[in-house]
Amino acid sequence: MKRTQKYSKACQVLKVPHQTQEELYAELNRLGWYWQAAKKEWERDDTPAKEATKLIRVRVWANKDKVEDAAELFIESIEGMGLKLLEKSNPYPCRPPNQLESRVYLTFEDIDE
Repeated sequence: MKRTQKYSKACQVLKVPHQTQEELYAELNRLGWYWQAAKKEWERDDTPAKEATKLIRVRVWANKDKVEDAAELFIESIEGMGLKLLEKSNPYPCRPPNQLESRVYLTFEDIDE
């Protein structure tokens, strides 16, 4: 495992055996600890949780000539699973050096809820 600052401080906060960094970070998150990258510290936050969104947001990222078709295929597939498309963005071109790629943002709602 890489001994990053995030990992070293995670080990100081939570002194439990773990197999991977991801396992340690997941346990910290489960216990209410979150990594503050700007401060380079793990902080605990006991703020009561808000209700989770009922929306599902997806970014489709592909070759600029194929992104619209890829988004349509995704929409057809997900609507077949009982979700309703609420919003579809126009393609957004990526910045160099990825200017031959574009992104489309989709928002769905689970109509069964």
